[in-house]
Order: sequence, then C-alpha cells, then structure tokens
Amino acid sequence: MTGEPIKESEIASAAELLHRGLIPWRDVRRPDSLLRRIRPGDYVDADRWADLHPIERHRALIFATLQRMREPLPMLSHVSAAAAWGMPIIGAWPQRVEVLMDSAAAGSSALIRRHRVRNVPEPVMFGRIPVTSAARTVIDLARTCDLATAFAAGDWALRSGLCTSDELADEALAIPRRGYGRKAALTVHLLADPRAESPGESLSRARMYEGGFPQPELQVDLIDSAGTFGRGDFGWKGLIGEFDGERKYRATGDAGDVVSETIVIKEKKREDRVRRTGKDVARWCWTDALYRRGLYEVLTAAGLTRSGNREWRPYRQ
Repeated sequence: MTGEPIKESEIASAAELLHRGLIPWRDVRRPDSLLRRIRPGDYVDADRWADLHPIERHRALIFATLQRMREPLPMLSHVSAAAAWGMPIIGAWPQRVEVLMDSAAAGSSALIRRHRVRNVPEPVMFGRIPVTSAARTVIDLARTCDLATAFAAGDWALRSGLCTSDELADEALAIPRRGYGRKAALTVHLLADPRAESPGESLSRARMYEGGFPQPELQVDLIDSAGTFGRGDFGWKGLIGEFDGERKYRATGDAGDVVSETIVIKEKKREDRVRRTGKDVARWCWTDALYRRGLYEVLTAAGLTRSGNREWRPYRQ
C-alpha cells in the first residue's frame, strides 16, 4: 500500500456507474470486478482500493458518507477526525464515521457514530468538511480509545506542530471533574511527547506506563570515547531500549537476504558498541508491545522492576 491520498472525486455513486452502463452491485460480486464497494451505493476502483493505506480507506468512507448528507455537514470527531488530520491510531480503522453533534440533534445510522455534546466546539475546516481541532481530537481519543492510541495521536500531533501541550491541557481541563474519561485525558495531556518518533514507540511507552515500569528517557544519545554514534529509543540507568517495529530481517529472496544480513550485522555492531559503554540493550517488536506480555518479559529480564506507582513526570516543552 502506497498511502497516496484518496480524493473525493475518485468515489462514484451507483447512479453515476449506472449512467456509464455498469450495474455496480452485480459487478462487485465477480472475482475480476474492477470495483470495490466502500459503503452501500458508493464505489471506488478496485486497484485503487488495494493501493490505499488503511487511513486512506477510512477517509474514503468519510467522503462517501458525507456526500450523502445535507449541508451543513456534521463535524468529524474522534477517530474520523484523526484520519482527517493524518494522526496514527493503534489497531484497525473503524467501519463507521464518527461525528460530533449537539445533544438535541436527532437521527441515527449504522454507518455513523454520533457523539452528542452540550457545546459543539468551533471546527477547523478541511475544505467543506468541519473537523474538531487537533488538540480536541487527541483528548476525545483519550476519553474513548485505549491509552496507546491516545499516546500515538498526541505524540504525533505535538511532533507535527498541530497543537501544543497547553492546548491539550485546555481541552483536558475543560472536562467536568466527574466527566467520562477525564483521568485518561489528563494523563495524555501530561505525558504526550513529541520526541516519540513512531506509533510503535508511543505504543511501547503506553504499555510501560500501564505496566508500572519506570519512566524512560526518550531519544537517548549513544556516546562512547569516539563520540556520539546514534540515539536509543528509550533509556534507563544502565539500559537502552530499542523498538524494532519493522522486524527488518524478514526479507525474502536472494537480494532480500543480502539486505537483511547487512542490517543484522550493522545492528549487531551498534549493539555491541552500546554494551562496551557499560549499558545493556533490550529489544522488542510490535507484537511484544501490542500484546504487552512480550514487552514486559523483555523489560523485566533486563532488570526493570514494576512498581505499580505511575508517577511519571509530565513532558515540558
């Protein structure tokens, strides 16, 4: 998947396809169909769909859904707002479009998840589509998704300059004291950190926090007598942690074997150099972090103790 952005103009309604002489609901049943159904009544080129990154597939669902709605359009929120902003999430993108509406608004739909609020915030406009602000989107995710998704979105938003820590604080503190998800929102506003360079690093940090491990330093300079030779993803006293999200060594075929072997050697030399400074190295992959147990075993084996007190220091810009 290339992730090339989907355009609203690429989505064709059943009426348009019928006008071209196609019967889309029949065509999509064929193994060699040139169409892919996004939602009932809306289609996209099958090859184009196969080429889309998952976030772009959700954007295609957004476009197809909003094309069928009257103006003024509802405000995209939560995961759908994250898709509009380009924020990463952890896990699969949903098959429903999420919108924010006034608590008095009526209506429901199997393809739209409506979040009703007393005060609808001022939107940010993406063309003709209203979207919750980046800070509001992160805090909404913190209230309704798991911590890993909120960290991934919050870290990315800060790193990309879409919002500031102060703006996250304003949104989190605006939640009533007994409001749903307020504790999670406050945690995310305090701990979201632009130094995390990938969703996998954000996921790992969320799992560390949930597991009661000591707070790591991020992007730790690796230094020996010859100078700086890189950065470690995570650092504790005497330990460097590395998230290996790609599992770079899985390439197949003759050329792939050469490339992967080169990477293995390079990483081994780097790791040996770290160890010669007197520090140990702990390494884990996406699956280890996603399902917790593998990551927890790696960190425990490396000597970290789970205390259960999550008194992590807030990130300061």
